[in-house]
Amino acid sequence: MTLAHDNQQMKERLHRRLTLGELFALALAFGVVGIFIRQQPNLSFAYLDFRIYLEAAQGNFSYQGLYYYYGYWMLPVFAALSRLPLDLAYALWSGANILGVFFAVRVFGGKAFAALASYQMFYSLIYGNIAGLIVGGLALCWWGLVNRKWHVAGLGVALASAKFQTGLTGSLLLLLMADITWKDRLRVMTVPVLIWLASLVVYPGWLLQLMNNLVAHPPNDLASVSLWRWLGPWALLFWLPPLLLHLEPGRRLIALTAAMGLAMPYFQQTDLLFLLAMPIGWIGLLGNLGYLMGVYGWVALQMLAILPLTVYVLSLLPGFVRLFKASPSRA
Repeated sequence: MTLAHDNQQMKERLHRRLTLGELFALALAFGVVGIFIRQQPNLSFAYLDFRIYLEAAQGNFSYQGLYYYYGYWMLPVFAALSRLPLDLAYALWSGANILGVFFAVRVFGGKAFAALASYQMFYSLIYGNIAGLIVGGLALCWWGLVNRKWHVAGLGVALASAKFQTGLTGSLLLLLMADITWKDRLRVMTVPVLIWLASLVVYPGWLLQLMNNLVAHPPNDLASVSLWRWLGPWALLFWLPPLLLHLEPGRRLIALTAAMGLAMPYFQQTDLLFLLAMPIGWIGLLGNLGYLMGVYGWVALQMLAILPLTVYVLSLLPGFVRLFKASPSRA
């Protein structure tokens, strides 16, 4: 369970021919999109998140009591999609999210089937959620960092940061874990900062409007896996072991990615796609426990904390073993 920082390994993964497992996973994901399009008139919740995005592009920042909580620099994309027939726009949007996750799997070295055929992927697709594109943006950021393409990495940050709690936090982790100088990190941030500033010019006051909506109408956290729900601010302690223990850099990044799902006040189960894109092996199949929602309701989704918690413990295990082995010599 480790993440390679070698651009040659990443290049080989990106140029590798599709395996049968990857082909099946992609076909399954796109097939599910076709099913959702066909069944959309019979499913009241189909396209729900996607409709929120399209409404926001028209200046309506709420839809059926739900609000737009994302970066306004994405609104031109949603405005363009809103000009298309709804099913076509949804198909293009879903395709971009599927390809974003597949790209992330190739970049980070995860298992395509565990990510693309996961409960998180299908849940995200039926709602038309942005999670797959956020993960794709994080992968683009990491590709740019490893290959020292600062403008590409910056574009990845701009895309990923459209969802603040996942994309912006994830981007900061990638920037901090990359083997680059602080000067290079500032170069990376040039592109997203320019895009953020441009959004403030095009949509003046959007940041204040977003903050007001967050205060007046907090996001629904029924599907959040974060342990903050039970531990409160004590959950922040999950950040410390990955930062303090002696770990191989790739393993440290995986541990920090898992810590995101445990320590942040709000972390939707669909955001686990970021972790599923990482090289965590078949542990990712734990995400499919979400299907128990049909029996246990929202509690089943909250219990998906078992996935980041398992990855977290296994990632830190070598660090703890090394620590305990070194203890007698210091006595």
